[in-house]
Amino acid sequence: MTRWLTALLAAWLFHTPAIAADPAPVRLVIKPLLCVLDKTATTCSVTFDIRWKSTQPADYCLADSVTPDPLRCWQRSVTGDMKHERSFSDDFAFWLTPPAGGARLSEVKIEVLRVGSTDRRRERRTRHVWDVL
Repeated sequence: MTRWLTALLAAWLFHTPAIAADPAPVRLVIKPLLCVLDKTATTCSVTFDIRWKSTQPADYCLADSVTPDPLRCWQRSVTGDMKHERSFSDDFAFWLTPPAGGARLSEVKIEVLRVGSTDRRRERRTRHVWDVL
């Protein structure tokens, strides 16, 4: 029993540093994250407030899933911010990468939510079972 308990404690200790690891080296914050369309609108027109912060200076580029080229690049920086105006009708994402491309260091998804329905059955007033009058 003691060996089993010792092995379990050793396994737990080896996995603890992974839980307490430092946060991601690059953090990307974009506002707003959501565009709400009513049933008559087809596109969103939004000015995004984009900010990022890194734990170490490096070259970073902001890219998205709509355009093939980076939107903007920063050289030897630890922070960056910009405003970006866009009209869109579907979900997409922004992310930070090194200038040569490669792995996405931080990614944020922008979502489109459509409210309302053109189905008239959903607009009908519903009655409760006990409402007889």
